Amino acid sequence: METKKDLSIVNCIGTSLLAYFFSVPVHELFHLLTRVFYGDPLVCYSAGAVQAIENYEGMSVFDRIMDAGGSASIINCIVGFLLLVIVLKARMGATLRLFMIQLTGAHFSIGIGYFMIGGFFGAGDWGNVFAVLSDVPGVVTALRIVLSILGAGGIVWLFFLLNYLSYYFIEDKDNKKERLYVAFRLHLLMLLIGYPVGIIVTLLSPAMQSGALSLGLGLLYNMMWVPFFWGFMFTGPMKTLPPKKSRFLYSLPKKPNWIVFAAGVALILVDIFVFGPGIYFT
Repeated sequence: METKKDLSIVNCIGTSLLAYFFSVPVHELFHLLTRVFYGDPLVCYSAGAVQAIENYEGMSVFDRIMDAGGSASIINCIVGFLLLVIVLKARMGATLRLFMIQLTGAHFSIGIGYFMIGGFFGAGDWGNVFAVLSDVPGVVTALRIVLSILGAGGIVWLFFLLNYLSYYFIEDKDNKKERLYVAFRLHLLMLLIGYPVGIIVTLLSPAMQSGALSLGLGLLYNMMWVPFFWGFMFTGPMKTLPPKKSRFLYSLPKKPNWIVFAAGVALILVDIFVFGPGIYFT
């Protein structure tokens, strides 16, 4: 029997929260694991940054790039491609595919977003890298050029990718109401949730409390969620490159999955109130 009331928004909020939790805090986990790999004594893990006692003496240029912050955004992109292969090739239910598409987009948004921020503004994770490479002539300039190209090209590619993946849930590509319905739930919710949660976590972070991070930089870093806005626009209002052959698999589930929703809310609260202020190591 079909559900009379459409509560698909509940599922989409839940999966958006989960996608945020398994991308942003995981990005910081990549930093933490890199620090551990290079033997840096850890000071603090938070959802905004990982603090460690750094010593780059005797390191190669490559190792300095990885240890100072370059590893995490690269790993985000690698994870994004692995997730994309799963989304394109694996069989799965509607709710799981919804979550996997959002998670794929989140990892790409973080990885490519930091490429852009580093390349164009010299800030973020790659700003830390540039600071420890100031003694190597030409490397910083070359890195910024490469990151700018990867960031600008990658971000546009991501707009089209999110649009492409929308059509798993769109039966009639010419129905604007259906496209807007799917695009809002699949993409725009990620921006509407990710940006404010990111700002809250930034405000609570040790880096903000110590003055090492400004609100302006926090606003800049959280612009990484903008691809989801363009995923929404390309699919919904603009109808950019609709498929010639239908990719429709199923409609967004209208019956609410309260377990997914509750898990998403619970983990975001952990992110804000535990990972936000940080976990300190003795």
